[in-house]
Amino acid sequence: MKSGRLLATLLLLQAKGRLNARELAERLEVSQRTVYRDLDALSAAGVPVHAERGAGGGIVLADGYRQALTQFNEDELRALFVSSGDQLADIGVGDQRPFALDKLAGALPEAQRRAVEMARDRIYVDPRRWKQPVQPREHLATLRVAIWEDRRVRLSYRDQQRKPSVRVVEPLGLVAKAGVWYLVARSGTEMRTFRAERILGAEELDERFERPPGFDLVTFWRDWAKQFEKSLPTYTVLLRVAVDAVDDVTSYWESQVLERNARSGSWLVRVVFPAPEVAIHQLVTWSGKVEIVEPPDLRELVVQRARAAVAHYAATGRLGR
Repeated sequence: MKSGRLLATLLLLQAKGRLNARELAERLEVSQRTVYRDLDALSAAGVPVHAERGAGGGIVLADGYRQALTQFNEDELRALFVSSGDQLADIGVGDQRPFALDKLAGALPEAQRRAVEMARDRIYVDPRRWKQPVQPREHLATLRVAIWEDRRVRLSYRDQQRKPSVRVVEPLGLVAKAGVWYLVARSGTEMRTFRAERILGAEELDERFERPPGFDLVTFWRDWAKQFEKSLPTYTVLLRVAVDAVDDVTSYWESQVLERNARSGSWLVRVVFPAPEVAIHQLVTWSGKVEIVEPPDLRELVVQRARAAVAHYAATGRLGR
């Protein structure tokens, strides 16, 4: 495609500084006539490209324009090129990111290219939790397009109580939080946040809307997240945890490893659950791995829950013998 070839031409000139039409044609696998037409297109688009005559001449970019990529320091390059699981693929735009970074790397001087390769080989960021459900990519891609074009969307949604609803919303932005996508939208006169996993359907409408004046997605999300965290209930439990179970206990819930018992080798861990009922359910599954230290009355609640499970399966004849 012509747009890709123009970008390739620009990056080659940034990387090499000076190339003649024959060299460009060979690298791009086109005719010299096509090269000159592409240079005219770049010039018409405002790119400061020109030809210099003579034995040492060629096609060059203005110095200030060429220097843009070479001004990155190593830390800035690492920030761009550190390998990561690409959540942008969830909304239908991430598949092109590796190609874009390869093109950018190709335009860098040799020393900077080595820094890029080191960053890719030494650090990988995986933003998703263990066993996290797959995000609804089809709906997210539809929402992304609607957000780009300021179009209303008919949203089918199931709330936390699993109650379904259908509403027309004005999508303002998408936010990824620990691998989970959220839609920020205006519903009527209210600003709402919808968890993408609960979206049952998203249909882009022909109707356009005006974005709220001064709306800033980052500011909105930070304020909303702060208020949401404050509203969440908490239930703190102190546990004595076996050495081989510490990773399981601390991998999901908010937790803090406090101290190690020199005699038993176990660890004292503080875990924050959203409610007592959640703590009871989790501690039954952790039986044999942890010992409840505080609160003391939680022990009896866990015992009661375990006994109820045993009684249920004994009554139905499904208890293993």
